[in-house]
Amino acid sequence: MAYLKNMLNKIIIHQQLFILSLLGFIFLNTLIPADLVNPDYLIWTALFLVSSIGVSHGALDGKLIWYGINKNIQRFTLFIFYLLFVLSGWMLWISFPVIGLTLLLIMAVFHFGNADLRFLKLADINIKLSWGFTMTFLPILFKKDVVLSIFYNLINTKISETLIVIIYCILILSIVRIYWFFVTNFLNSKEISVWYEDKNILLLSEFTLLILLSYLVHPFIWFAIYFCGLHGLRSLIDSKFKWRIDLKWIMIFTLPVLIFIYFTHGKFWNSDNYSIIFPILGALTIAHMSLPTLIKHIKNN
Repeated sequence: MAYLKNMLNKIIIHQQLFILSLLGFIFLNTLIPADLVNPDYLIWTALFLVSSIGVSHGALDGKLIWYGINKNIQRFTLFIFYLLFVLSGWMLWISFPVIGLTLLLIMAVFHFGNADLRFLKLADINIKLSWGFTMTFLPILFKKDVVLSIFYNLINTKISETLIVIIYCILILSIVRIYWFFVTNFLNSKEISVWYEDKNILLLSEFTLLILLSYLVHPFIWFAIYFCGLHGLRSLIDSKFKWRIDLKWIMIFTLPVLIFIYFTHGKFWNSDNYSIIFPILGALTIAHMSLPTLIKHIKNN
């Protein structure tokens, strides 16, 4: 019980800091004239953040592999299977980019909803799916043309207007569903706490500011702020991250990603500079989401 309370306190502190950061970023974005900001610089900054801080929460998979199994031969077997899943996901993107993108978006809906809201201990899967769908497709709401351009560069295929309309409708319904959940949850809550320590009010504030931010900035910059600032850091908190102990796992798993991007940029990719990160995220996410099942299977055999 003490551990759960301590974890919740850390998440509440993270929520407060993230909200303050969003407010500061939005204030600076509205204060500084657009012609004084180099968009390429922001894109490359976002790329660096996603490929380092963003990827780092998945980099702790090495820790799970090492401590999740006791026998070295099983650890080695698990690591080989993990690499095979990564390579399979990568080959899927290279051979069938439409399937690769579709799979990434579907995984993102489930993964974001489950990971971001885990501390609420929700039994309602519909709220998790609504949150995951919103975080996956929110940039389309205000920056449809830019998002479709990124998708086209990734898969070299135009997405039909019918599908876009369907995504729009589900997105709006998901946003309404989330607001309705938090309002009713707040009204029915019997917990007594000041507003700036109430996890529901803080999460609703995060959600509202992320919607506002998606209107103001480039979709990839929005994704970097959400993926690193909210999803990534919250996942690190949930994984009991400790800098001195776990930094080695982040370095081991993150450095190869940065080196790969550096040496392949402009040589093997025809898409936008930042679009290379999505095939990498797709390949890593397949292995990341499969790891608990792999650990359980190897332990039982």
